[in-house]
Amino acid sequence: MTDTWRETQQTQEEGTLLSVFLGQLNWSPERLAREINKAAGSGTISLKAPYGWLKGSYPRGEIPRIVGQVLSAHLGQRISPATIWPGRFAAGRSGGPGAETPGTAAGAPEAADGADGMDGGERELWAELEEILPLHRDSVLSAAVDWLTDEGPRLRARTEGLPAGSELVAAVGDRIQQLRTLDEAQGGPAVLDWMVHDLRWIARLLRTCAHDRDQALRLHRDIAELAQLAGWLATDLGRDAAARRYYLLGLRAATVAGDRPLGAYILSCLGYQAMWNGQDRPALQLVRIARKGLGDRADRRLRALLASREARVHAKLGDEWAFHHAAFEATELCVLPAAPAEPSWAGWVSPAVLIADAGRAWLDLAQPERAENDLSRGLELLGEQQPRDRLLHSISLASARLARGEADGAADAVRGGLALRPQLQSERVRTRLARVREEFAACDAAPTRSAVLEIEDVLNMNYPVALTI
Repeated sequence: MTDTWRETQQTQEEGTLLSVFLGQLNWSPERLAREINKAAGSGTISLKAPYGWLKGSYPRGEIPRIVGQVLSAHLGQRISPATIWPGRFAAGRSGGPGAETPGTAAGAPEAADGADGMDGGERELWAELEEILPLHRDSVLSAAVDWLTDEGPRLRARTEGLPAGSELVAAVGDRIQQLRTLDEAQGGPAVLDWMVHDLRWIARLLRTCAHDRDQALRLHRDIAELAQLAGWLATDLGRDAAARRYYLLGLRAATVAGDRPLGAYILSCLGYQAMWNGQDRPALQLVRIARKGLGDRADRRLRALLASREARVHAKLGDEWAFHHAAFEATELCVLPAAPAEPSWAGWVSPAVLIADAGRAWLDLAQPERAENDLSRGLELLGEQQPRDRLLHSISLASARLARGEADGAADAVRGGLALRPQLQSERVRTRLARVREEFAACDAAPTRSAVLEIEDVLNMNYPVALTI
């Protein structure tokens, strides 16, 4: 064992359960880190991260679940995050809507403010919604099948209460667009809290005010759109269980409102989330359900996005032929002019986005030269738009260049991405930066050593993981 490991043993609290499990396996913290990276992908965590867990900190996002899986496999008994970190994670199901993920018995636990893993604002939101919108409490796949087989909207006017008013209902859409702009420019927990506040406000409007059927349809579509946006931001912050709840809320609201395209879009987001968590087969199933339910008469921009997401999953699965087919379809659909009636929430989908996503897929297929071409072209076309995506694609470009042995170019790519530091509230960005740092560390060259130091300086900057307004 290393001297650092002995020092950690001397300073850790007695009875730390993680240290007990490591002792049973005769593992050092570095060994645990290597096993986690083997299970979840190279660079998922740094080799030093488990030392902090032994001193009282704990991981977030999907890492606790992975730690439990690794220890369970090697010790031959079921060990959950709640077992390793009692009091930090709820045992068993989270208890909230959509607690399960495709292909699993229950969703991944995450840092919990209460026994159900929800903070006060989110818990109040579900209480408001239960009276007007029955929520899914089954698996994601079950919710997807329900959406696929649903026959359409079943909303009625409400005559009790003060009238909502057409101006007030119309203003809700303007507010959602403002929050979408804030997410693209800044993101972070404060914006997510704002979205949860507005979801509660819309739910209260539906529950207490008089409105006609058309207004009810519009407000349910607004809930669906805002819930999708909250789900995407929660995913970006590493709050996967909360993200699933928001996505399933959005899917339910879109179904009740009869908005088939928005429901398909949300379902594809659930599929993408599953892919990011290593559940590629369930992800493919969800995206295919979305495409089947959408049909061929939907807006071209949305059809292109779904085809692009299916292509990415095929790349993750190593199916190059299927990837080619779906990626070509996405490109053919997106180069056509957008129809005037295409929804505003799909406005971010562009040839630039699809080309850059194809570049990331080529990286998954271990073809770094083609990855570099598409990533470079996508970044050029994005210009100054979508700073978070530009940062993520810059990190991917650095990985592609490292795979080609271009240390200088890789360092330039990651430096260009690090100029977009406001987006570092994103847990997804920080995770990707940690992975590429490990890739740089494996190359013993002056540019890569310099890049490692710059990345570590950025990752040492602290951002809040939660905020309650």
